[in-house]
Amino acid sequence: MNDVASFKEIGFLSEHCSHGDFATEIKQSGHYMACMDLNKLAQQILNHCHIHPDDEKEVYLTLHFQRMLSHFQSIVIMSERGMTHQVEVMTRCMLELLINLVAYHQNADVLNAMIVGNDDQRREVLIKLLNEQERTPTFTTSEMTYLTDVINSADSIDREDIHVFMKAELAGLLNEYRTTYQLLSESVHSSLHSLQADLEVDEQSDSIIGINTCADHQDRLSSLMLTAADYLVSGIEIILQLHKQTDQSNALENVKQQLQNVWQHTVVKVSHR
Repeated sequence: MNDVASFKEIGFLSEHCSHGDFATEIKQSGHYMACMDLNKLAQQILNHCHIHPDDEKEVYLTLHFQRMLSHFQSIVIMSERGMTHQVEVMTRCMLELLINLVAYHQNADVLNAMIVGNDDQRREVLIKLLNEQERTPTFTTSEMTYLTDVINSADSIDREDIHVFMKAELAGLLNEYRTTYQLLSESVHSSLHSLQADLEVDEQSDSIIGINTCADHQDRLSSLMLTAADYLVSGIEIILQLHKQTDQSNALENVKQQLQNVWQHTVVKVSHR
């Protein structure tokens, strides 16, 4: 069975996708090799984490990091196969985990409220956030309305009521939430705008002639992989502090320099959206 027939029969499960010319090109790229080195370091760090079950912060932050690393590893695998949209989805998932990780690391009261807190504790966290907004406003009108409505609601405040944008503000990642997170969410929610990127359009007549069944957005993979790597680096820095693995600091700095060098030679394409 040739490569084309194999892909048509089982799609991205085809061996050609992981061993063909495109996969070989990806694996030989600077961004792929930098991500592999980062992954190896992150896995070593995770393997040497000694978790104390009675330390809730340590347990839950390490769980967040473990999930981030799993997402990162899946990004590497999917990048080999040119699965750009799937990489976008997992990068967005990594960002959401990073937002939680940073917010909980920097705000012990938020973590406690989310793990074992009751309605009153969660309301107290939201009131504190509202007071901060009155001093230094960063939320949109609709976000302020949502926050105020939740605080004033007679209903119980569920953990889901502490929305991602609130945790992004607490983590100092609100700008990342408003830009990258929203853009990547188009692939997560399969918006019409996102789906249109997979249409085959005749350049002369501008008419639709088919649907793409394989990746044709390969130019985005390098920037997506490096973005995901940046998120993982931020997670590693928190875990090193949490578990006091100072012996890995030099190794992390070397990988960060490697990633920075690759970024400098990466052309970031304008999104099709």
